[in-house]
Amino acid sequence: MNRSDGCPIYLDHLASTPLDPRVRAAMLAWLDAGAAGNPHSAHGAGWRAAGAVERARDQVAALIGARPGEIVLTSGATEANNLALIGASRPGDLVIASAVEHPSVLACLPALERQGRRTRTVAVDRDGRIGLDALAEALREPGPGRTIVSVMAANHEVGTLQPLAEAVALCRAHDALVHTDATQALGTQPLDVRTLGLDLLSLSGHKLHGPQGIGALWVRDGVRLEPLLAGGGQERGRRPGTVPVALAVGLGEACRLARERRDEDATRLRPLRDRLWHGLRTVWPGAVRNGAGDGLPHALNVTLPAIDTEDLLLDLKELCASTGSACASGTAGPSPVLLAMGRSAAEAHASLRFGLGRFTTADEVERAIGLLSAALDARRPLEARAG
Repeated sequence: MNRSDGCPIYLDHLASTPLDPRVRAAMLAWLDAGAAGNPHSAHGAGWRAAGAVERARDQVAALIGARPGEIVLTSGATEANNLALIGASRPGDLVIASAVEHPSVLACLPALERQGRRTRTVAVDRDGRIGLDALAEALREPGPGRTIVSVMAANHEVGTLQPLAEAVALCRAHDALVHTDATQALGTQPLDVRTLGLDLLSLSGHKLHGPQGIGALWVRDGVRLEPLLAGGGQERGRRPGTVPVALAVGLGEACRLARERRDEDATRLRPLRDRLWHGLRTVWPGAVRNGAGDGLPHALNVTLPAIDTEDLLLDLKELCASTGSACASGTAGPSPVLLAMGRSAAEAHASLRFGLGRFTTADEVERAIGLLSAALDARRPLEARAG
């Protein structure tokens, strides 16, 4: 796989995944000059482009057990999350979210308050799982409108899987709509929207070895959704704007591959992640793992006590990892996810996030452990250094 020249070992797949060559090949045909055509135009080129978009919509729907007509193509999961919460709620409604949701969900809450909605966040335990008792209490809050609950399928920083089925059952008992941000989960976890009883689901192409700039929102038939933007009647009036054909084709192919390879990828990645964790713990015995051990098979978040991990990453020129969510990188504070899980600010500042992917190799994991060992050894007190 192609890496950036300065980062040959890429372990930041929770931020973005490299484009699968098969996705790239599918997209290339729609980037040629001869493939020009607006999929909303009533002529041959337009109909051909529209056919490609609809095939992609079929592939997205198949990944999550949905009907193609329920899929709204968006610019990514951030837009999908905003469209779900803002578009499906009305003044007087109550919108509930877990305290460890993606920034694109939690940042909606103040905006919703300004628009006359009520909002609540629900605490999580030390592994990052939503408290079901606390959710039940929030659902009992009286009010004039209905309730919409947003609970992610898997956390974007620590990989913890949420008890989604149990949360949905609680919501159903209170006649609440349920939205899930499934962005991080769909590459390795089976998820069927009908079986779970969901109402809305968000996903993104670039977390599935697909292109950046494209995602989707699944909207169950019967859920009323107001568009966020004014414009044409594209996406059945739910999201105006010309659909980018090549990106849609890439998203569809990425979803097809995810469905086909999901179990294989999960089985291969879990031991690689565990090897990385055991290697880190050997190098730095005080290392602490954040999140549930039975979480995403490609996610690892660790705290390295007494280490400034931002400074550490500056020394690791050949390794790409991160200290938290890429979508929160503009903030100077510690990870809100780790704080919500009960970690101190110092612990959060000493934490690293690793994300493995479809093309990560055992050799890359071993080399990463070696690089981390050297960088960490240089930070030990002189009398405690190796050798």
